[in-house]
Amino acid sequence: MTILSKESHIDLYNQEIEALSLIEEKLEPQHLEKINVEELKHLLHVEILPILTEIRHPVVAEYIFGMAIAHPHAYVRHVLVNVVKEWLPYHSAVESIIKLTQDPDDIVSFKAMDIVAEEKIEQALQFVPRMIGKISERIHFPNKPVGLGAAKVLKTSIELFGTDDPEELRTIEMYFNQNEKLVDRLDVEVELPSELIEEFQRNQEEGMVLIPGGFFTFGLNADEVPDKTFGWTDACPARKVWLPPFFIDKYPVTNEKYDEFVEDVKKNGHRFCHPNEPEEKDHTRNTYWDSRFKLHHPATGIDFYDAYAYARWAGKELPTEYQWEKAARGTDGRIWPWGNEFKKDACNWSYQWSGKEPENLGEWRKEILRINEEYPQTLTRDTKQYDKEDYVSPYGVVGMVGNTWEWTRSDFSTGRAFLPSLANNENQRNKFATLKGGSFISAPGLMFPSFKTKDIPFCRHNEMGIRCVKNIPIHLLRKALGKPITNTAIY
Repeated sequence: MTILSKESHIDLYNQEIEALSLIEEKLEPQHLEKINVEELKHLLHVEILPILTEIRHPVVAEYIFGMAIAHPHAYVRHVLVNVVKEWLPYHSAVESIIKLTQDPDDIVSFKAMDIVAEEKIEQALQFVPRMIGKISERIHFPNKPVGLGAAKVLKTSIELFGTDDPEELRTIEMYFNQNEKLVDRLDVEVELPSELIEEFQRNQEEGMVLIPGGFFTFGLNADEVPDKTFGWTDACPARKVWLPPFFIDKYPVTNEKYDEFVEDVKKNGHRFCHPNEPEEKDHTRNTYWDSRFKLHHPATGIDFYDAYAYARWAGKELPTEYQWEKAARGTDGRIWPWGNEFKKDACNWSYQWSGKEPENLGEWRKEILRINEEYPQTLTRDTKQYDKEDYVSPYGVVGMVGNTWEWTRSDFSTGRAFLPSLANNENQRNKFATLKGGSFISAPGLMFPSFKTKDIPFCRHNEMGIRCVKNIPIHLLRKALGKPITNTAIY
């Protein structure tokens, strides 16, 4: 395993994208038309596939996923499915393998269905079963279509649901339709090779803090919620969660660092951006023209796609909501990063600029609606002023509450990976990403670390910011484990 810094990951990207361009030339349709079947198989299996399976940069891998989905030659798509499988359960590989289950050629779609069943890709349950309808009814009462494809869909769905008993299936289908996911398995401990963990932990980057692997308490019980002014019920109940080790930024990303990323996009293009972001997107933060948002202040005025692209440009990722909360609260179940009682001077919230502690919801709303282009003179603050022993999290992470909401890569409705390309009009899954921590306009009821809010991925507010993590690459976790990852807090 190689943990890459920002510079080394960019070098690797440049090297691998150049190698991929040569392979793309060999896979041009006009070239493939000139060779026979045996030559095609030799080209793909002997010359190309060994190179593609050695690709290490996720963005380069995504180009291959795109070829697997869109190449006009069915056998090429069939072979490239193997590369997608190698990267599971990396989020874009999950999106790609699900799309491949919908391929019009069964040599591709059947192979993809086998893989989603083998790897327990739960998100596929939004798409695969609907080809034939309710699985619990189709076991004994098949409907049209009734051929091999329908049988394959039925088999795949049964393996994903985990039972072929019609009554059990009805119960599980009902739960899935109501919750948009299968039952959470957050506390499954994953036995990872010690050498993998040791190598990862040796590669700590400057400005990042190690969060050790293990259990912690996620969420609060209802009687622990410190303020019930806002929608708080999804912060409950308290649950036991296991996570592998990860690094997290000690401080949120600053405007200065974010602006450096924007300049790189202008110079080098959208090479590290989310595949689903709007075309010709301008990543300039919407606070760029407001002098109150200083360069050394935390970056704000960015949407999910901005945050995602910055993190990848930096060679990192966005945290999951589970990672974010563990970094903020530690393992002792405390309510706030510093303990169980709110400290009004430990973070930047509405009191800091208004001078008032709101007595009720109406008073708070009235005060924040006074904010305009000139008032107040100070909104965000330098996070380092909160780098004090009595204010930081148990791990020494600074500014986890107040100042700016921080984007995560968690889907708001399910807590699973946020996969916006799989959003549809049938449910809420993959429509909203989760944000944590509250901001400079927040009241305490919005800031305790178990609270979360949501927004669509292309919506910008001057309260939204970013803090990154560095993980053991999840597809390498899967390979080290030797079987699918069943802990649903890891993805």
